[in-house]
Amino acid sequence: MKKILLTAGLVGALLVGTGAPTMAISDSASTSLPGTGAKVEVNAWQCSAYTDKCSFKTSTKTRKHGAKYKVSKITNTATVKANGWQATLALSPSGTMVSENTRQVSWTNENTWIADISGIADPGGSLNTSITTCSDGGAFKSGVKAFASACAND
Repeated sequence: MKKILLTAGLVGALLVGTGAPTMAISDSASTSLPGTGAKVEVNAWQCSAYTDKCSFKTSTKTRKHGAKYKVSKITNTATVKANGWQATLALSPSGTMVSENTRQVSWTNENTWIADISGIADPGGSLNTSITTCSDGGAFKSGVKAFASACAND
């Protein structure tokens, strides 16, 4: 997991008037798709500093020797959680409510190499301290399947 730390002064300078993310926190993982020589790669990214809303993106990809590798079915589920006491979360796209502070969005593609999701998280509640974005992905081809997970948090 990679983390980027910013001082309070730098965060303030970077966010003045924008409320937009300035840098990203990310995580990735991969696993082999048995019998194919391909790998299933999952990625999770989110903003590292925000004043109101935080952008996020997740993906599942299949590659063989670095090149795109088409599979029968590829899925990605983004789980976004607001961490903190009495935290709440609104998400765009809205997704499925898991709890007051957690939402999930899923996407499935067929006969391709990628499934990805992106959106905006809007955390609320008192003493909300951080966001966590997780990516769970799977790929299926010729009767075999593989899954991987990655989580980015600050």
